[in-house]
Amino acid sequence: MDVFNAISQRYSVRAYKTMDVEEDKLKKVLEAARLSPSASNRQEWKFIVVRNKETKRKLAKAAFGQSFVGEAPVVIIACGTESKAIMGCGQPTHTVDVSIACAFMILICLLMLFLIFV
Repeated sequence: MDVFNAISQRYSVRAYKTMDVEEDKLKKVLEAARLSPSASNRQEWKFIVVRNKETKRKLAKAAFGQSFVGEAPVVIIACGTESKAIMGCGQPTHTVDVSIACAFMILICLLMLFLIFV
């Protein structure tokens, strides 16, 4: 399988196993975000890792009642730290940078899933 196949076979998970995410895998996902490109290497982002059940329940409510958010074993909140830097197209750089970091996290998750099923 190549990256295009992994992307084309991607799907949204709405049911999770009741097991913890291994710390090394979580660190690998966060490291993928850290290594992602950003405007002038500003890395205008923060990631909040949430494992607390009550906090996840509140997040699910804040996400328009999407209960599956609260059922995930770990929730990573991606926050752009706003700056005054603007891209040539008029878009603030932090919004693009945090999006790229999230894409890198998704790609490493796809790769880890691929390695499980090979």
